[in-house]
Amino acid sequence: MLVVLQRLKQTPDIETYNGEYSALILRVEGISVLDQVLNYANGFKPHTRCYVKLENRETLSAAMDLAIKYEVTHFVDGVRDRQSHQTKRKISTDQAPKQDKPSKGKSSRGKGRFKPRSDSKRIEGRTYYHCKKPGHIKANFFLWKKAQEKQGNEQPRQ
Repeated sequence: MLVVLQRLKQTPDIETYNGEYSALILRVEGISVLDQVLNYANGFKPHTRCYVKLENRETLSAAMDLAIKYEVTHFVDGVRDRQSHQTKRKISTDQAPKQDKPSKGKSSRGKGRFKPRSDSKRIEGRTYYHCKKPGHIKANFFLWKKAQEKQGNEQPRQ
């Protein structure tokens, strides 16, 4: 019976694990309280196991309470998120668009989201609003400015 107790592992629901462990621990006689707590903690998932062992509860009921609190605060939200994500995915696959339905998008749209840039809006014709000089745009203004300063430094001073 002790071997069965040691092999018992946590199911996704901690309440089920607690019930199974409590039922088995009543059948095993002569096991110390420390061994009860350690065997209980060893059956947990890794994160819960570490937490319960670090807290080092002295009684089985205290360890069970601690484990439930930890699982509720750390894993219930994750399970709920996973379930809602799976539900959404199932709904979206059930409501997949059928081939006989016309497309909702405009037929004039191409592959991309934005229109291609016309030749009239090339960089050469633009001026930067800060210095009003043609030939550069805001995106590369500082690079252009740095190049202009280097050219100015290379010229001999009078």
